[in-house]
Amino acid sequence: MDIYGYIKKDHRRFEDLMEQVEKARTTAKRLDIFRTLKAELIIHAKAEEQSLYAAMEKATRSKAVEKKLDHTTEEHDEIEGFLKQISSASPSSDQWMIHFGELKHACAHHFEEEEGTLFEKAKSYFDAAQARQLARDMDALKREMMADA
Repeated sequence: MDIYGYIKKDHRRFEDLMEQVEKARTTAKRLDIFRTLKAELIIHAKAEEQSLYAAMEKATRSKAVEKKLDHTTEEHDEIEGFLKQISSASPSSDQWMIHFGELKHACAHHFEEEEGTLFEKAKSYFDAAQARQLARDMDALKREMMADA
Protein backbone atom coordinates (compact mmCIF):
# COMPACT_ATOMS: atom_id res chain seq x y z
CA MET A 1 0.00 0.00 0.00
CA ASP A 2 1.26 3.48 -0.81
CA ILE A 3 1.06 6.55 1.42
CA TYR A 4 -2.08 7.81 -0.31
CA GLY A 5 -4.03 4.60 0.30
CA TYR A 6 -2.67 4.39 3.83
CA ILE A 7 -3.82 7.89 4.75
CA LYS A 8 -7.20 7.43 3.02
CA LYS A 9 -7.72 4.24 5.02
CA ASP A 10 -7.12 6.22 8.24
CA HIS A 11 -9.48 8.96 7.08
CA ARG A 12 -12.27 6.46 6.39
CA ARG A 13 -11.71 4.94 9.86
CA PHE A 14 -12.03 8.38 11.46
CA GLU A 15 -15.24 9.05 9.53
CA ASP A 16 -16.61 5.72 10.74
CA LEU A 17 -15.66 6.47 14.35
CA MET A 18 -17.32 9.89 14.13
CA GLU A 19 -20.47 8.29 12.83
CA GLN A 20 -20.36 5.80 15.72
CA VAL A 21 -20.02 8.68 18.19
CA GLU A 22 -23.11 10.33 16.75
CA LYS A 23 -25.12 7.11 16.85
CA ALA A 24 -24.02 6.03 20.34
CA ARG A 25 -27.04 5.44 22.54
CA THR A 26 -25.34 6.20 25.84
CA THR A 27 -22.99 8.92 27.01
CA ALA A 28 -20.54 6.29 28.23
CA LYS A 29 -20.41 4.61 24.81
CA ARG A 30 -20.07 8.00 23.07
CA LEU A 31 -17.18 8.91 25.35
CA ASP A 32 -15.47 5.55 24.86
CA ILE A 33 -15.57 5.86 21.06
CA PHE A 34 -14.51 9.51 21.24
CA ARG A 35 -11.43 8.61 23.31
CA THR A 36 -10.38 6.12 20.64
CA LEU A 37 -10.97 8.70 17.91
CA LYS A 38 -9.03 11.36 19.78
CA ALA A 39 -5.99 9.16 20.41
CA GLU A 40 -5.89 7.90 16.84
CA LEU A 41 -6.38 11.36 15.27
CA ILE A 42 -3.52 12.85 17.29
CA ILE A 43 -1.14 10.01 16.45
CA HIS A 44 -2.17 10.08 12.78
CA ALA A 45 -1.50 13.83 12.50
CA LYS A 46 1.91 13.65 14.16
CA ALA A 47 3.01 10.64 12.10
CA GLU A 48 1.74 12.24 8.91
CA GLU A 49 3.68 15.44 9.62
CA GLN A 50 6.86 13.48 10.35
CA SER A 51 6.57 11.25 7.27
CA LEU A 52 4.66 12.66 4.28
CA TYR A 53 4.84 16.35 5.15
CA ALA A 54 8.54 16.17 6.04
CA ALA A 55 9.33 14.31 2.81
CA MET A 56 7.38 16.87 0.79
CA GLU A 57 9.17 19.76 2.47
CA LYS A 58 12.47 18.14 1.58
CA ALA A 59 11.40 17.51 -2.04
CA THR A 60 9.90 20.90 -2.86
CA ARG A 61 11.35 24.21 -3.79
CA SER A 62 7.90 25.71 -4.25
CA LYS A 63 6.70 28.45 -1.89
CA ALA A 64 3.10 27.52 -2.79
CA VAL A 65 3.65 23.92 -1.66
CA GLU A 66 5.38 25.10 1.51
CA LYS A 67 2.34 27.31 2.23
CA LYS A 68 0.01 24.35 1.59
CA LEU A 69 2.00 22.21 4.04
CA ASP A 70 1.85 25.00 6.63
CA HIS A 71 -1.90 25.23 6.06
CA THR A 72 -2.46 21.49 6.53
CA THR A 73 -0.36 21.56 9.70
CA GLU A 74 -2.49 24.47 10.96
CA GLU A 75 -5.57 22.33 10.25
CA HIS A 76 -4.06 19.58 12.40
CA ASP A 77 -3.66 22.15 15.19
CA GLU A 78 -7.26 23.29 14.72
CA ILE A 79 -8.49 19.69 14.95
CA GLU A 80 -6.45 19.16 18.11
CA GLY A 81 -8.03 22.32 19.54
CA PHE A 82 -11.51 20.92 18.90
CA LEU A 83 -10.48 17.66 20.57
CA LYS A 84 -9.44 19.63 23.65
CA GLN A 85 -12.69 21.61 23.70
CA ILE A 86 -14.71 18.42 23.46
CA SER A 87 -12.65 16.78 26.20
CA SER A 88 -13.27 19.69 28.56
CA ALA A 89 -17.04 19.80 27.98
CA SER A 90 -19.56 17.62 29.77
CA PRO A 91 -20.21 14.61 27.51
CA SER A 92 -23.96 14.83 28.13
CA SER A 93 -24.19 18.54 27.25
CA ASP A 94 -25.34 20.21 24.05
CA GLN A 95 -21.99 22.03 24.00
CA TRP A 96 -20.18 18.69 23.67
CA MET A 97 -22.18 17.82 20.55
CA ILE A 98 -21.71 21.32 19.10
CA HIS A 99 -17.93 21.03 19.47
CA PHE A 100 -18.08 17.52 18.05
CA GLY A 101 -19.94 18.85 15.01
CA GLU A 102 -17.20 21.45 14.53
CA LEU A 103 -14.57 18.71 14.77
CA LYS A 104 -16.39 16.60 12.22
CA HIS A 105 -16.65 19.55 9.82
CA ALA A 106 -12.95 20.45 10.26
CA CYS A 107 -11.91 16.84 9.63
CA ALA A 108 -14.07 16.53 6.50
CA HIS A 109 -12.56 19.74 5.11
CA HIS A 110 -9.03 18.62 5.94
CA PHE A 111 -9.48 15.13 4.47
CA GLU A 112 -10.88 16.56 1.25
CA GLU A 113 -8.03 19.05 0.81
CA GLU A 114 -5.38 16.53 1.67
CA GLU A 115 -6.73 13.77 -0.57
CA GLY A 116 -7.10 16.26 -3.39
CA THR A 117 -4.52 18.96 -3.88
CA LEU A 118 -1.88 17.75 -1.43
CA PHE A 119 -1.84 14.17 -2.73
CA GLU A 120 -1.72 15.37 -6.33
CA LYS A 121 1.33 17.49 -5.56
CA ALA A 122 3.00 14.66 -3.62
CA LYS A 123 2.49 12.32 -6.58
CA SER A 124 4.66 14.65 -8.65
CA TYR A 125 7.49 14.26 -6.12
CA PHE A 126 7.42 10.56 -5.26
CA ASP A 127 7.49 7.48 -7.46
CA ALA A 128 5.54 4.33 -6.53
CA ALA A 129 8.38 2.81 -4.49
CA GLN A 130 8.89 6.02 -2.52
CA ALA A 131 5.14 6.28 -1.88
CA ARG A 132 5.11 2.72 -0.51
CA GLN A 133 8.13 3.49 1.68
CA LEU A 134 6.41 6.59 3.06
CA ALA A 135 3.44 4.39 4.05
CA ARG A 136 5.79 2.01 5.87
CA ASP A 137 7.49 4.97 7.56
CA MET A 138 4.18 6.45 8.70
CA ASP A 139 2.98 3.07 9.95
CA ALA A 140 6.19 2.56 11.93
CA LEU A 141 5.87 6.04 13.47
CA LYS A 142 2.27 5.39 14.45
CA ARG A 143 3.15 2.04 16.03
CA GLU A 144 5.98 3.65 17.98
CA MET A 145 3.71 6.46 19.21
CA MET A 146 0.98 4.01 20.20
CA ALA A 147 3.48 1.95 22.17
CA ASP A 148 4.63 5.11 23.98
CA ALA A 149 1.06 6.22 24.75
